[in-house]
Amino acid sequence: MPRRLTALLLCVLLLAACERTTQPERAIDAAWHREAMAKLLEHWLQVSPNPSGLFRTAISRDWKAEGGQGPARLELTMQGRMIYSMAMGYELTRDPRYLQAARRGTDFLLEHFHDPVQGGFFNVVSEDGQVVADRKRAYGQAFALLALSHMARITGEARYRQAAQQAWQEISGGMRDAQGGLVEVTTRSFVPESKNRTQNPVMHMFEALLALGQVTDDPGVKKDTRALGDFVVNRLMQGLPDGSAYIPEWYDEGWKPLPTHEAGGYVEVGHQFEWVHLLYSAQAQGVSDIYGPVAERLLLYALRQGYDEIDGGAFERIYSDGMERGKVYWQQLECLHGLIAAAGAEPRPDLWRRMDQTLGLVRAQFMDSQHGGWWDRACPRGGCDGKQPEPYHMASLHAAALKAAGAASAPRAR
Repeated sequence: MPRRLTALLLCVLLLAACERTTQPERAIDAAWHREAMAKLLEHWLQVSPNPSGLFRTAISRDWKAEGGQGPARLELTMQGRMIYSMAMGYELTRDPRYLQAARRGTDFLLEHFHDPVQGGFFNVVSEDGQVVADRKRAYGQAFALLALSHMARITGEARYRQAAQQAWQEISGGMRDAQGGLVEVTTRSFVPESKNRTQNPVMHMFEALLALGQVTDDPGVKKDTRALGDFVVNRLMQGLPDGSAYIPEWYDEGWKPLPTHEAGGYVEVGHQFEWVHLLYSAQAQGVSDIYGPVAERLLLYALRQGYDEIDGGAFERIYSDGMERGKVYWQQLECLHGLIAAAGAEPRPDLWRRMDQTLGLVRAQFMDSQHGGWWDRACPRGGCDGKQPEPYHMASLHAAALKAAGAASAPRAR
């Protein structure tokens, strides 16, 4: 009888251990993610929104807005990221202050950043609505589309959905190139100014299209999302003999990867993890059944070549002649996001182990316990200088963790 009881107890313990590795809600500390996100976004809510709707993003370590003489000015990417972050704050807390800030920011985006003549969005605008730089950057366009799409999803308002659909039509018409990618920089009238290409705006446009696909049943959006994803998978991704694969960062005008460190070629480790969770999301949305297996190949490369198995976290860059082993905040967040997505798709204890390890690194070396917020780079002893990095990557990671844990938002106010 004692032997049977012992065997039964062992079975129960083993099953409990297996259950932890197969159920994200048991492996993710939802309460911690909710509190960390709420505290961070509360800081940004206090200092970032302007009455005009233009956000401040130059914020000191002790949460003071910085700026020079004259009207504040901001680049499109930062406006889009702050709208997204405020929208995520509202979804998390249902605090109407976040929604008000997000609405004002979106109204400013549509009234002053949007180009009413040529379409698309200007690159830099000042607080008084004056256009400071009228060129178009694909990277910024992606975040404008991301912001509009999430505002449409969170509010359910048709005007934001229609604005997002129109934005994609204008961006697609002006910035897609003949090969299927995106021109990085154009003039106001969409004449290409840059010869080299980069995957970064392609990746974020893919992210924005996934968000747009959540608020419209337009089959053209899913078709365009698939086309952009297939371009990356079939044209940009480089396979290796061990079955892994990676996506280089920079290319020539014909989308051939820049070959050497000297030529400007490298692999951004954080972007491999970012593609992992985006491709898993795309597969979950029914864009393509092949994207999950592709994500596994990218994850294999990122873990073998760019993950720190001793201290946790993602290294910075891989060159043809070596590696940059520094650690930057956003790469750790994308590493965590990718691990959560992969572990949710295929339960593996090694992924949860790395997630716990990297989260420990983040809490010890990137989160500022004195002032709140984050350090841009690893700061193991604290007291580092530098501005507060804006919260887009943090909000994205915390929201993904809460969704995986089944605790994505607060109850709606009644």
